[in-house]
Amino acid sequence: MIEGSVRYRGWSVVVACFAMTFFGFGFGFYGHSVYLAALTIGEFGNPPRITVGAVSTAVTVSYLAAAVIMVFTSDLIARLGPRLFAAIGAAMLGVSLYLIADIRSVSDLFLAYLAMAPAFAMLTNAAVANILGPWFNQKRGLAMSLALTGGGVGGLTIVPLLVWLSGTLTFSIALNVVATITTPFLLLLIVVLVRQPLSENAKLSKPRADAASTAEYTTRRSALASIHYWTIAAPLTLAITVQVGFVVHQVSFLHPMLGREGASVAVFLTALMAATSRIVVGFVIDRLDQRHVAALLLAAQVCALFAMLKYASPSIALVASAVFGFAVGVMITLPALIIQRECPPSAFGMLSGLTLAIIQVGNAFGPSIVGWLRDATGNYTASIIACMALEIVAIAMILIRVRSSSGPAPR
Repeated sequence: MIEGSVRYRGWSVVVACFAMTFFGFGFGFYGHSVYLAALTIGEFGNPPRITVGAVSTAVTVSYLAAAVIMVFTSDLIARLGPRLFAAIGAAMLGVSLYLIADIRSVSDLFLAYLAMAPAFAMLTNAAVANILGPWFNQKRGLAMSLALTGGGVGGLTIVPLLVWLSGTLTFSIALNVVATITTPFLLLLIVVLVRQPLSENAKLSKPRADAASTAEYTTRRSALASIHYWTIAAPLTLAITVQVGFVVHQVSFLHPMLGREGASVAVFLTALMAATSRIVVGFVIDRLDQRHVAALLLAAQVCALFAMLKYASPSIALVASAVFGFAVGVMITLPALIIQRECPPSAFGMLSGLTLAIIQVGNAFGPSIVGWLRDATGNYTASIIACMALEIVAIAMILIRVRSSSGPAPR
């Protein structure tokens, strides 16, 4: 059955992946702001128990551990199968939420956040790329965009829900209740909807390879030695590192200009536009030059950051936040799509996991870099300028067209 048909089996796998990213990003990325408030400043009915520095370090360690798992995502899915792989991630998500709800010491903190690492790695980008990859070819951009939209919707839904429940029930009770309800639901969706594609579907759904030679990407080591590979991985890592760093500090940066409520609206607009752009651009991304799309979106983000820094206007700040968010939504889908177009089919799963692991390392340090510059200078000016500079470098790198060892330069 063709991919364009609503009855094509791959679309039910997209639904499962949407749910995976909804909970994976909702609890494993956006939820950290709620955990931080509950554990460090005594919000939501709990006395403060842990320092901000300890929680920040635990988040970084968790993301780095997730990056290690992402490197081997393709191997793990090949060994376990996509359903068991995703189910383990869902189970670990529930375990980590129970552990976070009962944190009483620094050792409890790191145990809980290390439990979150496999959940995040096995429910988000790298997992989705490898689970959906064999199902789609012509519609892969749309399928990936729809699946990853779950992450944005999760951020819009789970954080307000956690805040409301925590204020009503206390943080610990709220997290236990949410874990008890969501974990079985996610496991059920994974068991029912996630399947390994039939061999004939997998053959039809192999990614295209326009440029890179198979020999150039037989192993992770050979990929890391390829200049062509780094024109994909390096600029996207810089871009997404900046995005994560800015979003984490967005409220603090805009608070003097917009106040608490206005800054919250700006974050909402960023998340809303991120979710919207994944769907809108998803319908056309497979027909576009994806490197040019990346460059245009990064240029738009540079302009948005400049506008927020230059003009102390609430309306400009809100519009710029929306523009920044539109680019965020598309950027996270591009690594797998560019790899699909420019690299050999046999290396798609391995390269997707490796690239997203490298990006995850950048995610782990992005917020810290922005914070260190802010603390060193007393304001966010240097941090925003540094973000703009990194994105300009990323634009230059993503536009580089490198001829592989046995093929033409990627189109």
